[in-house]
Amino acid sequence: MRELHNLTKSLEELIITEGLGRRGVIYFLAESLKRKIEDPLGNALRLLADTSSLMIVTGFNIPPDYRPETDGIIGAAVFARAFVNIGSNEVVIVLDNEEQKMIMEHLIRILLNENTTAEKITFLTRIGNEYLFREILVEEISSRDIGLGIFIEKPSPNREGVMHNMRGIDVSQQHLDPRILLDVFREMGVKTIGIGDGGNEVGLGIIEEDVRKYVPYGNICACPCRSGIASSTITDTAIVSTVSNWGAYALEALLLAINDKSKYIHSGKEEIMLIEESLRKGAIDGVRGKDFVGVDGIPPNYHAKIVDAIKAITLSLL
Repeated sequence: MRELHNLTKSLEELIITEGLGRRGVIYFLAESLKRKIEDPLGNALRLLADTSSLMIVTGFNIPPDYRPETDGIIGAAVFARAFVNIGSNEVVIVLDNEEQKMIMEHLIRILLNENTTAEKITFLTRIGNEYLFREILVEEISSRDIGLGIFIEKPSPNREGVMHNMRGIDVSQQHLDPRILLDVFREMGVKTIGIGDGGNEVGLGIIEEDVRKYVPYGNICACPCRSGIASSTITDTAIVSTVSNWGAYALEALLLAINDKSKYIHSGKEEIMLIEESLRKGAIDGVRGKDFVGVDGIPPNYHAKIVDAIKAITLSLL
């Protein structure tokens, strides 16, 4: 148990590395979260231990064209592979639209290489009728015995119910309302994890006041609501990292290692390939846009180094 605690601590330190030109506020957000949750990765891992089937919610559409960003969807694909490879039942990935679904299906096919475990991963996209969408969610959760929902880089409403990107722009119309899922999860006893990097994501309402204090546009946004980008939604536990994908990768490595499936841990080589393939299918870098190859303004080689470091730390300490 002590070794596991040392491992989660080491990984948490790694995934809040500032990175290349990244906002330094990640350190403040990480410290704020630790005051609320002593061991974020450990808590998330404990929730996973009691879960046979999983629902992953991801997808962030970037203005002005509202194409899906690379952060979130890659982390979700990697985590879905890990979950089915430990012998778990099913993963349902919830997305905003068909474009996100097409990219995710492509990444899953690459990661599983037409393996039969791909049949355990299904997709659900938002529909306009919220009542019907809720009913579909209830049916999916019941029929598949979903025990846990993970939100990876998913925009959250602020206290006024408006979702924003990091530049303070209202993006509510381009995304499903995560409060529908959170309400259904709560009603059906499904535990939840939120993974984010800027304070405007689902689950980071637990540190809302510090997001308002430290994050640009955290308290006052650029849209007419003027109520800031700070998330108002709270999950059972949460993870913050410099890039949301990195939080998913750390949790993925832990999950595989403790289940004696370390050979499936994500590699830096795979990371570069997944970034390139997601861009080829229409995703964009969320910070620098469609003309930049990377995730959150950081080039592939740097992400690969973080991924390989996550793997090395996990294998050396557990």
